[in-house]
Amino acid sequence: MVQLSGLISGLDTASIVSQLVAVERAPANKLATNKSNLVAQESILASLGARMTGLADTLKGMDLASETRAISATVSDTAHVAIAASGTAATGEHSVRVVATARAQVAASRTFTSQDAGVMGVGSVTFNAAAGTPVSVSWDATDSLSAIADRMNAAGAGVTASVLKVDTGYRLLVRSNDTGTAGATTFTDAGDNLDLANAANITVTARDAQVSIDGVTITRSKNLIDDALPGVTLTLKAAHAATDADTLATVAVDHDASKAKVQKFVDAYNAVASLVNDQLTYSGTTKGADTLFGDSTLRGLQRTLSTFVADTHGGKSLSQLGISLDRAGKLSLDATKFDAAITKDGDAITGLFVTAGFATDLTTATENYTRGGTGLLAGKKTALDARMKIYQQQIDQINKAADALDTRLTADFTKLEQTMSTLQGQSSYIAKIG
Repeated sequence: MVQLSGLISGLDTASIVSQLVAVERAPANKLATNKSNLVAQESILASLGARMTGLADTLKGMDLASETRAISATVSDTAHVAIAASGTAATGEHSVRVVATARAQVAASRTFTSQDAGVMGVGSVTFNAAAGTPVSVSWDATDSLSAIADRMNAAGAGVTASVLKVDTGYRLLVRSNDTGTAGATTFTDAGDNLDLANAANITVTARDAQVSIDGVTITRSKNLIDDALPGVTLTLKAAHAATDADTLATVAVDHDASKAKVQKFVDAYNAVASLVNDQLTYSGTTKGADTLFGDSTLRGLQRTLSTFVADTHGGKSLSQLGISLDRAGKLSLDATKFDAAITKDGDAITGLFVTAGFATDLTTATENYTRGGTGLLAGKKTALDARMKIYQQQIDQINKAADALDTRLTADFTKLEQTMSTLQGQSSYIAKIG
């Protein structure tokens, strides 16, 4: 259909149609604003959910004694011993003296004038480890010493082989992977062999580690000893000489690490509390519909959190660790009071967060909100989604009606212009023949 757009009538029909259609669409604009507000509310919920998940993750890292009990471990000299300790270690001092470090056995083959293929005929060796099934490796005249070494390394025989150039030629070295006498390997030679079974070719004898701890000597097959003192790992580095003083190993509560762990909880809690408070607190300016001001779910969460952190748990409380709750619902840590509490009782954090169940119980409380599908935040999001769906349906209906009005008015005005054009033509014709 040809649109004349007021060329005959002199009316701006396009503008008239546009204004009438705009009036028809006006309710959709309000609905779109309402939907946009709900989108903003969902964004707040998503941010809240992420912060609460962060709080739960922090608490899950504080629900075991080994996690809440920060321990430092030091030695008076690092030349002989290194030390590490977990949260289960008992505090105290230990006198450590390394008598001998553990070492692995090394065997060397007979000497060859060349390392190339053809240096040997057909032969084999069987590796007999103290534990495990014997493993055999064979070779022939097509193999070089390097090829034989590679075959040994790939055989899973518990050894590492390599070729060593010596003054008079080449020797193949075979080192046991495990230290200590229990890790020593015996050999059974056959055919044109490497002569590894010859006791004279054991160039380094396997040796166990020996260390005296508080005057009691213990023997282990490895230099890493993690079963002597519970929660403590000693790494033996070198034997003490007769004139060397014993190494003093100290295990103590690490106040700074403990404080950092508790501060991490305080920060994670405050991230949640600050968002909730920002949404619910009236500061003299009316909050818009794109916020969750006055929301019952957030009010319930605020009450749950503030009550939980203010209460005692098994006779323990956050205040005993120097943690206080302010009027804005946020926690703060007094470093001086915290240090005093930990100095008095090194297990104070464990007593509250683990023994009294504070970490587990607060985690459960947060997960009641963040749980997918059945959590309170998920339920609220579902309700918002349903409202947005209704708004969108109404917007679509209004826009459909507006589009139909646009089409109808455009057609009507075009027909009017065409009719007026026809009448104008007839009038001109009558005037001519009159």
